[in-house]
Amino acid sequence: MTNSDTLNLQTNNYFTPLEEMGVLQVTGEDATSFLQNLLTNDVAALDINQAQHSGFCNAKGRLFAIFLLIRNEQGYRLILPKNMCDLLLQRLSMYILRSKVSLSNESEHLSCVGLITTNIPSSSNIINHPNDTERFLFICNYDSLEERLSEFKQQGLALAPEYFWAQRDIESGLAMIWPESKEKFTPQQVNLDLVNGVSFSKGCYPGQEVVARLHYLGKPSRRLFIAEAKTHLLPNITDEVTTTDDSIAGHIVSAQLIDESVKLLLSLKLTSSTSSLLLKDGSSIKLQPSTAYDVQ
Repeated sequence: MTNSDTLNLQTNNYFTPLEEMGVLQVTGEDATSFLQNLLTNDVAALDINQAQHSGFCNAKGRLFAIFLLIRNEQGYRLILPKNMCDLLLQRLSMYILRSKVSLSNESEHLSCVGLITTNIPSSSNIINHPNDTERFLFICNYDSLEERLSEFKQQGLALAPEYFWAQRDIESGLAMIWPESKEKFTPQQVNLDLVNGVSFSKGCYPGQEVVARLHYLGKPSRRLFIAEAKTHLLPNITDEVTTTDDSIAGHIVSAQLIDESVKLLLSLKLTSSTSSLLLKDGSSIKLQPSTAYDVQ
Protein backbone atom coordinates (compact mmCIF):
# COMPACT_ATOMS: atom_id res chain seq x y z
CA MET A 1 0.00 0.00 0.00
CA THR A 2 1.20 3.48 -0.81
CA ASN A 3 2.46 5.44 2.15
CA SER A 4 -0.30 7.92 2.99
CA ASP A 5 2.32 10.55 3.81
CA THR A 6 3.19 10.77 0.11
CA LEU A 7 -0.42 11.35 -0.93
CA ASN A 8 -2.59 14.39 -0.63
CA LEU A 9 -6.36 14.45 -0.78
CA GLN A 10 -6.15 17.62 -2.85
CA THR A 11 -4.22 15.96 -5.65
CA ASN A 12 -7.47 14.41 -6.89
CA ASN A 13 -5.66 11.73 -8.81
CA TYR A 14 -5.84 8.39 -7.03
CA PHE A 15 -7.78 5.16 -6.65
CA THR A 16 -8.42 2.78 -3.79
CA PRO A 17 -9.94 -0.71 -3.58
CA LEU A 18 -13.01 -0.46 -1.35
CA GLU A 19 -12.54 -3.70 0.55
CA GLU A 20 -15.19 -2.87 3.15
CA MET A 21 -17.90 -2.34 0.54
CA GLY A 22 -20.14 -5.08 -0.79
CA VAL A 23 -22.62 -5.47 -3.63
CA LEU A 24 -26.23 -6.62 -3.59
CA GLN A 25 -27.74 -7.38 -6.98
CA VAL A 26 -31.42 -7.04 -7.90
CA THR A 27 -32.56 -8.46 -11.21
CA GLY A 28 -35.77 -9.65 -12.82
CA GLU A 29 -38.76 -8.37 -14.72
CA ASP A 30 -40.15 -6.52 -11.68
CA ALA A 31 -36.84 -5.19 -10.31
CA THR A 32 -37.68 -1.51 -10.94
CA SER A 33 -41.17 -1.60 -9.45
CA PHE A 34 -39.95 -3.75 -6.54
CA LEU A 35 -37.30 -1.21 -5.52
CA GLN A 36 -39.52 1.78 -6.34
CA ASN A 37 -41.99 0.57 -3.72
CA LEU A 38 -39.32 0.10 -1.05
CA LEU A 39 -36.62 2.78 -1.32
CA THR A 40 -36.57 6.45 -0.35
CA ASN A 41 -35.44 7.71 -3.75
CA ASP A 42 -37.06 7.66 -7.20
CA VAL A 43 -35.67 4.46 -8.68
CA ALA A 44 -37.62 4.88 -11.91
CA ALA A 45 -35.70 8.10 -12.65
CA LEU A 46 -32.37 6.26 -12.94
CA ASP A 47 -30.84 5.74 -16.37
CA ILE A 48 -28.51 2.88 -17.29
CA ASN A 49 -25.05 3.33 -15.67
CA GLN A 50 -26.35 6.09 -13.43
CA ALA A 51 -26.21 6.14 -9.62
CA GLN A 52 -28.19 7.76 -6.82
CA HIS A 53 -28.08 7.75 -3.05
CA SER A 54 -31.01 5.99 -1.49
CA GLY A 55 -32.16 4.35 1.70
CA PHE A 56 -34.46 1.69 3.05
CA CYS A 57 -36.55 2.50 6.13
CA ASN A 58 -38.61 0.52 8.58
CA ALA A 59 -42.28 1.32 9.11
CA LYS A 60 -41.36 3.99 11.68
CA GLY A 61 -39.24 5.91 9.16
CA ARG A 62 -35.93 4.80 10.66
CA LEU A 63 -33.17 3.93 8.21
CA PHE A 64 -32.28 0.25 8.02
CA ALA A 65 -29.63 1.00 5.37
CA ILE A 66 -28.14 3.68 3.13
CA PHE A 67 -26.47 2.74 -0.15
CA LEU A 68 -25.42 3.86 -3.58
CA LEU A 69 -27.96 2.47 -6.05
CA ILE A 70 -26.64 1.80 -9.55
CA ARG A 71 -28.72 0.81 -12.54
CA ASN A 72 -27.14 -1.39 -15.21
CA GLU A 73 -28.46 -3.35 -18.16
CA GLN A 74 -29.16 -6.41 -16.01
CA GLY A 75 -30.93 -4.60 -13.17
CA TYR A 76 -29.60 -2.82 -10.11
CA ARG A 77 -26.64 -2.95 -7.75
CA LEU A 78 -26.68 -1.67 -4.18
CA ILE A 79 -23.27 -0.64 -2.83
CA LEU A 80 -23.04 -0.68 0.96
CA PRO A 81 -20.81 -2.04 3.74
CA LYS A 82 -20.19 -5.78 3.46
CA ASN A 83 -21.36 -6.35 7.01
CA MET A 84 -24.74 -4.86 6.05
CA CYS A 85 -25.28 -6.88 2.87
CA ASP A 86 -26.77 -10.07 4.32
CA LEU A 87 -28.87 -8.07 6.78
CA LEU A 88 -30.40 -5.98 4.00
CA LEU A 89 -30.78 -8.98 1.69
CA GLN A 90 -32.76 -10.81 4.34
CA ARG A 91 -35.02 -7.81 4.99
CA LEU A 92 -35.67 -7.05 1.31
CA SER A 93 -36.44 -10.72 0.65
CA MET A 94 -39.46 -10.42 2.92
CA TYR A 95 -41.10 -8.13 0.35
CA ILE A 96 -40.65 -10.26 -2.77
CA LEU A 97 -43.91 -12.22 -2.44
CA ARG A 98 -44.98 -12.90 -6.05
CA SER A 99 -42.73 -10.32 -7.67
CA LYS A 100 -40.48 -11.55 -10.46
CA VAL A 101 -37.30 -10.47 -8.70
CA SER A 102 -34.02 -12.14 -7.79
CA LEU A 103 -31.82 -10.85 -4.96
CA SER A 104 -28.24 -11.93 -4.38
CA ASN A 105 -25.19 -10.91 -2.40
CA GLU A 106 -22.37 -10.64 -4.96
CA SER A 107 -19.74 -9.35 -2.53
CA GLU A 108 -17.58 -12.47 -2.94
CA HIS A 109 -17.57 -12.13 -6.73
CA LEU A 110 -17.57 -8.39 -7.40
CA SER A 111 -15.04 -5.81 -6.21
CA CYS A 112 -15.52 -2.06 -5.84
CA VAL A 113 -12.81 0.50 -6.52
CA GLY A 114 -13.14 4.20 -5.71
CA LEU A 115 -11.50 6.76 -7.97
CA ILE A 116 -10.95 10.44 -7.34
CA THR A 117 -9.59 12.12 -10.42
CA THR A 118 -10.05 15.06 -12.76
CA ASN A 119 -9.32 12.77 -15.72
CA ILE A 120 -11.85 10.02 -16.23
CA PRO A 121 -9.97 6.73 -16.81
CA SER A 122 -10.57 4.94 -20.10
CA SER A 123 -12.38 1.87 -18.81
CA SER A 124 -15.89 0.47 -18.88
CA ASN A 125 -18.04 -0.02 -15.79
CA ILE A 126 -17.09 3.38 -14.35
CA ILE A 127 -20.00 5.12 -12.63
CA ASN A 128 -20.11 8.83 -11.86
CA HIS A 129 -20.62 9.58 -8.19
CA PRO A 130 -23.97 11.40 -7.81
CA ASN A 131 -22.64 14.00 -5.34
CA ASP A 132 -19.07 14.60 -6.50
CA THR A 133 -17.96 15.33 -10.06
CA GLU A 134 -14.42 14.14 -9.31
CA ARG A 135 -15.44 10.81 -7.78
CA PHE A 136 -16.15 7.58 -9.63
CA LEU A 137 -16.96 4.01 -8.72
CA PHE A 138 -15.59 1.06 -10.67
CA ILE A 139 -17.01 -2.45 -10.27
CA CYS A 140 -15.37 -5.57 -11.69
CA ASN A 141 -15.17 -9.31 -11.18
CA TYR A 142 -12.85 -10.21 -8.33
CA ASP A 143 -10.72 -12.36 -10.63
CA SER A 144 -9.87 -9.38 -12.85
CA LEU A 145 -9.26 -6.88 -10.03
CA GLU A 146 -5.44 -6.93 -10.10
CA GLU A 147 -5.43 -6.41 -13.86
CA ARG A 148 -7.76 -3.42 -13.55
CA LEU A 149 -5.74 -1.87 -10.73
CA SER A 150 -2.61 -2.18 -12.89
CA GLU A 151 -4.42 -0.34 -15.68
CA PHE A 152 -5.28 2.53 -13.34
CA LYS A 153 -1.62 2.82 -12.32
CA GLN A 154 -0.59 2.94 -15.97
CA GLN A 155 -3.05 5.79 -16.48
CA GLY A 156 -1.25 7.86 -13.84
CA LEU A 157 -3.43 7.24 -10.79
CA ALA A 158 -1.81 6.59 -7.40
CA LEU A 159 -2.88 3.78 -5.07
CA ALA A 160 -4.27 5.24 -1.84
CA PRO A 161 -5.50 3.80 1.47
CA GLU A 162 -9.22 3.08 1.71
CA TYR A 163 -9.64 5.68 4.43
CA PHE A 164 -9.12 8.38 1.79
CA TRP A 165 -12.50 7.45 0.35
CA ALA A 166 -14.11 7.31 3.80
CA GLN A 167 -12.64 10.71 4.62
CA ARG A 168 -14.07 12.14 1.41
CA ASP A 169 -17.50 10.79 2.40
CA ILE A 170 -17.25 12.52 5.75
CA GLU A 171 -16.05 15.79 4.23
CA SER A 172 -18.97 15.60 1.79
CA GLY A 173 -21.49 14.95 4.55
CA LEU A 174 -22.48 11.52 3.22
CA ALA A 175 -23.73 9.30 6.01
CA MET A 176 -23.58 5.51 6.09
CA ILE A 177 -25.57 3.05 8.17
CA TRP A 178 -23.72 0.18 9.90
CA PRO A 179 -25.09 -2.79 11.86
CA GLU A 180 -24.70 -0.75 15.07
CA SER A 181 -26.76 2.15 13.70
CA LYS A 182 -29.49 0.46 11.68
CA GLU A 183 -32.96 1.74 12.55
CA LYS A 184 -31.49 4.49 14.76
CA PHE A 185 -31.88 7.54 12.50
CA THR A 186 -34.51 9.06 10.23
CA PRO A 187 -33.39 10.28 6.77
CA GLN A 188 -33.55 13.88 7.94
CA GLN A 189 -31.41 13.20 11.01
CA VAL A 190 -28.52 12.16 8.72
CA ASN A 191 -29.31 14.67 5.93
CA LEU A 192 -30.20 12.00 3.37
CA ASP A 193 -32.85 14.39 2.08
CA LEU A 194 -30.24 17.14 1.60
CA VAL A 195 -27.92 14.98 -0.54
CA ASN A 196 -30.68 14.00 -2.97
CA GLY A 197 -31.30 10.62 -1.37
CA VAL A 198 -35.05 11.12 -0.76
CA SER A 199 -37.79 11.81 -3.28
CA PHE A 200 -40.90 13.53 -1.96
CA SER A 201 -42.78 13.18 -5.24
CA LYS A 202 -42.69 9.38 -5.69
CA GLY A 203 -45.17 6.87 -4.31
CA CYS A 204 -45.27 5.15 -0.96
CA TYR A 205 -42.50 3.10 0.63
CA PRO A 206 -42.01 1.78 4.19
CA GLY A 207 -41.86 4.72 6.58
CA GLN A 208 -42.84 7.23 3.87
CA GLU A 209 -45.63 8.82 5.90
CA VAL A 210 -43.26 9.61 8.77
CA VAL A 211 -40.56 11.00 6.46
CA ALA A 212 -43.04 13.06 4.42
CA ARG A 213 -44.84 14.42 7.47
CA LEU A 214 -41.59 15.73 8.88
CA HIS A 215 -40.77 17.32 5.51
CA TYR A 216 -44.11 19.01 4.89
CA LEU A 217 -45.57 19.60 8.33
CA GLY A 218 -42.66 19.69 10.71
CA LYS A 219 -39.07 20.69 11.11
CA PRO A 220 -36.19 18.30 11.86
CA SER A 221 -34.96 18.61 15.41
CA ARG A 222 -31.67 16.95 14.42
CA ARG A 223 -29.33 17.31 11.48
CA LEU A 224 -25.98 15.93 10.39
CA PHE A 225 -22.82 17.92 11.11
CA ILE A 226 -19.22 17.47 10.00
CA ALA A 227 -16.78 17.62 12.92
CA GLU A 228 -13.30 16.80 14.17
CA ALA A 229 -11.77 15.92 17.53
CA LYS A 230 -8.13 15.72 18.63
CA THR A 231 -7.83 12.18 20.01
CA HIS A 232 -6.01 8.92 19.34
CA LEU A 233 -9.10 6.89 20.24
CA LEU A 234 -11.61 5.94 17.57
CA PRO A 235 -15.11 6.32 19.01
CA ASN A 236 -17.85 3.81 18.31
CA ILE A 237 -20.71 4.36 15.92
CA THR A 238 -23.82 5.54 17.84
CA ASP A 239 -21.71 6.71 20.83
CA GLU A 240 -23.33 9.64 22.58
CA VAL A 241 -22.07 13.18 22.09
CA THR A 242 -22.61 15.32 25.17
CA THR A 243 -22.48 18.94 26.18
CA THR A 244 -20.23 20.10 29.00
CA ASP A 245 -23.15 19.76 31.43
CA ASP A 246 -23.57 16.07 30.46
CA SER A 247 -26.71 16.59 28.37
CA ILE A 248 -26.99 14.30 25.34
CA ALA A 249 -26.52 16.41 22.21
CA GLY A 250 -26.59 13.63 19.64
CA HIS A 251 -24.81 10.56 18.36
CA ILE A 252 -21.90 9.54 16.14
CA VAL A 253 -22.90 8.48 12.62
CA SER A 254 -19.43 7.99 11.08
CA ALA A 255 -15.89 8.20 12.45
CA GLN A 256 -12.49 7.91 10.81
CA LEU A 257 -9.17 8.06 12.69
CA ILE A 258 -6.61 10.01 10.67
CA ASP A 259 -3.20 10.88 12.10
CA GLU A 260 -3.81 12.56 15.45
CA SER A 261 -7.49 13.36 15.07
CA VAL A 262 -10.87 11.81 14.35
CA LYS A 263 -13.05 13.00 11.49
CA LEU A 264 -16.72 12.72 12.39
CA LEU A 265 -20.27 12.90 11.15
CA LEU A 266 -22.60 13.70 14.03
CA SER A 267 -26.38 13.66 14.20
CA LEU A 268 -27.04 16.52 16.60
CA LYS A 269 -29.99 18.27 18.13
CA LEU A 270 -30.12 21.69 16.53
CA THR A 271 -30.62 23.20 19.97
CA SER A 272 -27.26 21.73 21.05
CA SER A 273 -25.26 22.44 17.90
CA THR A 274 -23.95 25.75 19.24
CA SER A 275 -22.89 24.27 22.60
CA SER A 276 -19.44 23.00 23.58
CA LEU A 277 -19.49 19.30 22.70
CA LEU A 278 -17.52 16.31 23.98
CA LEU A 279 -16.82 12.75 22.90
CA LYS A 280 -17.17 9.87 25.34
CA ASP A 281 -13.44 10.06 26.17
CA GLY A 282 -13.76 13.75 27.04
CA SER A 283 -12.19 15.09 23.83
CA SER A 284 -13.54 18.42 22.63
CA ILE A 285 -15.38 18.44 19.33
CA LYS A 286 -14.99 21.15 16.73
CA LEU A 287 -17.82 21.49 14.22
CA GLN A 288 -16.91 22.50 10.69
CA PRO A 289 -17.90 26.16 10.33
CA SER A 290 -19.60 25.74 6.96
CA THR A 291 -21.08 22.48 8.02
CA ALA A 292 -23.05 21.42 5.13
CA TYR A 293 -26.17 22.20 5.18
CA ASP A 294 -28.76 24.78 5.57
CA VAL A 295 -30.31 23.49 8.75
CA GLN A 296 -32.94 26.14 9.18
